[in-house]
Amino acid sequence: MIKVLHGDDEFSIEERLAALRGEAGPPEVVGPSTSVFEGDSYSRDEMIGAASAVPFLADRRLVIVRGLLGRIDANSGRSRGKTLKLPAGDWDGLAEGLEALPPTTELIFVEGPLRRNGAGLKAAGSSARVEVFPARRGRDLEEWVGRRFAEVGQGASPAAVMRLSDLIGGQMRLLDQEIRKLVLYAGDRQVQAADVELMVSPAREANIFAAVDAVLERRPAISLKLLYQLLEDGSSVQYILGMLARQVRMVIVAQDMTGTGSNQDEIAQRIGTKAGSYPMRKTLEQARKFPPSYLADVHRRLLEADVAFKTGADERIGVELLVARISTAG
Repeated sequence: MIKVLHGDDEFSIEERLAALRGEAGPPEVVGPSTSVFEGDSYSRDEMIGAASAVPFLADRRLVIVRGLLGRIDANSGRSRGKTLKLPAGDWDGLAEGLEALPPTTELIFVEGPLRRNGAGLKAAGSSARVEVFPARRGRDLEEWVGRRFAEVGQGASPAAVMRLSDLIGGQMRLLDQEIRKLVLYAGDRQVQAADVELMVSPAREANIFAAVDAVLERRPAISLKLLYQLLEDGSSVQYILGMLARQVRMVIVAQDMTGTGSNQDEIAQRIGTKAGSYPMRKTLEQARKFPPSYLADVHRRLLEADVAFKTGADERIGVELLVARISTAG
C-alpha cells in the first residue's frame, strides 16, 4: 500500500505517521523491517529495492520517504539549472516502478504541500491513498484546540480555547506544548482564559500590542491603564519601552515592505515573526492604520523617553510623561 501525507500542518502529519508506525506493530518487531529515506544520499534503485524486500520477522515492511515528491513537484516545468537536487537515478516513470511492490510493503511519502494535479502526486501512482493536512484556521483551529484539551485529560472554557487559538494561531506544535503546560497548571479544574493570560508567553506580547494600539491612537487614559498593568505584572519600564519601540520599528518595516510589494512571508522573515501568527496580524493591521511620518515621530519620542528613564526619572511619572508626549506626536 502506498500513502501520501502532505500539507502545511507538519505537526498533524507527524502524528499521523506515528500512528501508522504504531499500527504496523511494536517497534522491536517492525524496526528491522523499517527503512527511512530523506535528503539526496540514496538512489532510486535503493529506495525501490528496500520497498520490494520481504519483511523480516514482521507482517509488513515499512518504508518512509521524506521530501521526494515535493522535489519532483517543484522541478516539473522548471528550466535546467533551476531544479532542486533529486537522489541518484532516473525518477521518471516512478509510478510504474511502484506498481510491482509486494502487498506486504507500506510505502509512506511524507511531504509539505503538493499541487493537487502536480507531478509529485502523479509520481506516487494512481493507487496511492492521499491524506491532506491543510493549515488550520478559524473555527477549525478552535475545534482542534478543544479536542486537544480533552485528549490530554482536561477541559477548557470556550473563552480559553478562543484566546489560546488567537494568540498562537496555526502553530500546531507550539499549541500542543502550551495546552500540556496549561493542563499541568490547572490541575483538576477547567482551564480558564485567565490561565492562558498568565501562562502563555505570547499573552504578554498581546498586552503590548494593546498598549501600542492605545498609545498610537492617542487614548491616554487607556494607555496609562494598560502600561500600569504591565508594571504591576512585573515588567520594568525599560522592558515596556523596549517592547513599544520594537513594535513601532516592526510596524515601520512592515509598512515599507508592503509598499514595495513584499509578501507576508518575506515581511515575517524580516521582522522576526511567523506569517499568520497573532504578532504578524497585529503588525500588518497597525501598518495599515498609521501614516509613516507619525510612526517615525512616535519612535523618536520613545527613544527620548528611554534616555530620560536611564537618567533617573520616576517610573510612574515617566510613563505618564511618555503617554502625554506621544499624544501630541505627529
